[in-house]
Amino acid sequence: MSVDSSTSATPTEWWRVDVGCLLDRLFDSERVQRREATVQGEVLAELERRGVQDSTGYSNLPRLLHETLNIPYAEAKTRVARALALNSTHDLTTGAQPPTAPATAQAASEGAIGAAQIDEILRVLDKLPKTVPADQQEQAEKILAELARAAGPREIRAAGRRLLAQLDPDGREPKTREPKPFQPEFSIAPHRDGGHQIKARVDDETSARLQAMLDPLAKPRPATEEEGRDTRTQWERRGCAFSELMRMWAEHPDLPTQAGEATHIVVTVGLKELRTGIGQATLDLLGEITAAEARRLACDAKIIPMVLGTHGEPLDVGRAQRLATPAIRRALIRRDGGCAFPGCDVPAYRCTPHHMTYWAHHGETKVDNLVLLCSVHHKVIHHSPWEVRITTDGLPEFIPPAWLDATRTPRRNTIHLRT
Repeated sequence: MSVDSSTSATPTEWWRVDVGCLLDRLFDSERVQRREATVQGEVLAELERRGVQDSTGYSNLPRLLHETLNIPYAEAKTRVARALALNSTHDLTTGAQPPTAPATAQAASEGAIGAAQIDEILRVLDKLPKTVPADQQEQAEKILAELARAAGPREIRAAGRRLLAQLDPDGREPKTREPKPFQPEFSIAPHRDGGHQIKARVDDETSARLQAMLDPLAKPRPATEEEGRDTRTQWERRGCAFSELMRMWAEHPDLPTQAGEATHIVVTVGLKELRTGIGQATLDLLGEITAAEARRLACDAKIIPMVLGTHGEPLDVGRAQRLATPAIRRALIRRDGGCAFPGCDVPAYRCTPHHMTYWAHHGETKVDNLVLLCSVHHKVIHHSPWEVRITTDGLPEFIPPAWLDATRTPRRNTIHLRT
């Protein structure tokens, strides 16, 4: 039994179709998808020619794809690179430029080759040095494009190695680089058990100083009748010593400031929970803790408690001024959690308050007229038709431009939502 491959079938019909028809439909759909990918590439190249930031507000084409198509940024960059290689481009100084891989572009437009084959061809061409004559580069690209019509990425890669060996037998001249200057590194990663893994790469002097400060704090505790001898390992003692060192450093009078204030921890807790010690609280940047832990922190550390009313509204966070005060910023951090733009996961400490009604347009500096935005989305809001407003529930929502959503349905960021 066979069916017309041009017609769609419901899932209950496919089991009736013979294998030959199923395979025909599979191959047809693949060719259609490949041709559609070629059309998308032509559109991307045209957007690039017109200037993405001027026309959409996004800083570059991969950023536009990442945020409007909801695809990983790495995939967005690959799509753009593929599109620019297969289509003519425009340079302000040299004018129109032909495609880097015209034979590959032709095969792609026919639906004969897919993305993986195209990318492998482009990787080979990128390895060809500029010293190889243009006609030989063109011939190499034609050979690979023709091979790709009947071969997969692995075969293209092998053929590319042979071509490179013929066209550039000596390989690229090795680069003699000066040793890179030492650059310190520091990272903190959360663990499933609630702890955090700290990794650092420091110079000799910093390492020596840290060890000198930790060693006195990491000595085994003297044995007592109540606790007995100290059974902690060396690494556990050093971990406790590091925590103690951080507490001591937080008390130092010369501690640098952050946004005009001394470094601090912000704990957000409901008034009822703070009084009873039962329920949940939120520790700035890290997430939920128990209300009992919040009460302990209030005694043991210099924290800024942000007490919430029964509806979760921030209370007593300062009066509005021309510039966002630290108190207003804390209220914004509590409300937005980070960059409020839909889909953005940039944390609050990398964001700045944005006036929804600009200060120059008589907008007030108050929580209801401010929203946290990262640097990327701050530019998007200023240079595109995106709009932002505060709704009746006190939370920000964003209205997309008509070219992205004809209905302009409001959107919210759900990444930073707190329960």
